[in-house]
Amino acid sequence: MAAAKKKTTAKRSPKKAAAKKAPAKRTAKKATAKKAPAKKKAVAKAKTAPSVNKAVAAASKAVEKAEAGLKKAEDTLAKANAKKATVAKKAATSKTAAVKRQLETARGGVAKAKSAVATAKDSLKTAKFDLKVAEIEASVADNAAKSAEKVADYAASLKEKRGDDLAKAVAAFEEKWQQAREKADAKKVKAFEKKEAAKGKVFQKKVKTKVSALKKKNAAKPAAKKKARKAAPKKK
Repeated sequence: MAAAKKKTTAKRSPKKAAAKKAPAKRTAKKATAKKAPAKKKAVAKAKTAPSVNKAVAAASKAVEKAEAGLKKAEDTLAKANAKKATVAKKAATSKTAAVKRQLETARGGVAKAKSAVATAKDSLKTAKFDLKVAEIEASVADNAAKSAEKVADYAASLKEKRGDDLAKAVAAFEEKWQQAREKADAKKVKAFEKKEAAKGKVFQKKVKTKVSALKKKNAAKPAAKKKARKAAPKKK
């Protein structure tokens, strides 16, 4: 029996542990459910801005690339000038054809490097212009977004006031309607009062005639009784 009880207790203990763990899983699910809307809002906000930011970022990268290209071209020009100076010194002491060719080649390298520098400067100028345009367009887009936000706020404020304005309008209409209805009802009451007064006069006349007829009838009865009393002795 003792062994059986131990087995039953051993079997029950895992269920209790599982029951205790269950609430922890539920709380974790609740926590994730609460955080989900915040992520959606963040994504929604991120989607509104990037159209302009991408253009500015691309233009900025283009400027950086053009600056790097200009620096490289200037370094190349510096090397070409140094090489030309070295060859020129050599040509001052040696008038051989090989040295002359080296000098011509060095001069050509300098001219080529100068052309590359000029091209790099033009590219940098264009890139900076494009960046400025992108920034201006970004400011226009930002202003449009702010304007749209102001419009939305104004619409929301009007919506909030709508209930109060409606209540005021209804109250004003109700007051006017009550005044007009009171006047109309007063006229109806007067007309009805006249009708009832006329009916009352007719009823009063009927009552008077009825009362006068009853009085006449009542006055005629004693005379009939006196005649009947006078006629009674003759029968004896």
